[in-house]
Amino acid sequence: MSDQSERGIKEMFKQVYDMWEKSATEQLEKFARSQTFLSAIAQNLDQTLNISQRVKDITQSTLTMMNLPTQQDVASLSKQIKAVRNALDEINEKLDEMTPPPAPKTKTKAKKATKKRAKSKS
Repeated sequence: MSDQSERGIKEMFKQVYDMWEKSATEQLEKFARSQTFLSAIAQNLDQTLNISQRVKDITQSTLTMMNLPTQQDVASLSKQIKAVRNALDEINEKLDEMTPPPAPKTKTKAKKATKKRAKSKS
């Protein structure tokens, strides 16, 4: 077979493929926009959400029966810990406001050292 005839066959197959692709695309677009397809997709999504909720419920029931914390238990404890931290922060701030600043220690040490020297000389 010559190069020219091979190119002709390839071109013919390309044209057939392009026609098939155009026809298939049109049919798929019509189907994707049809009420039947959209209803099926909606029903599938609804069932998926129902199954997901059932799995959550079963998991929570199982963990509760096994006396293990659920995700809700952990979230509740986290909120409580956060509230306790905030309360402690407020208490610490109030204590800081009420507590006078410490006296400088350098003067006190110097006075004690002077008194010790005076006692040791006597």
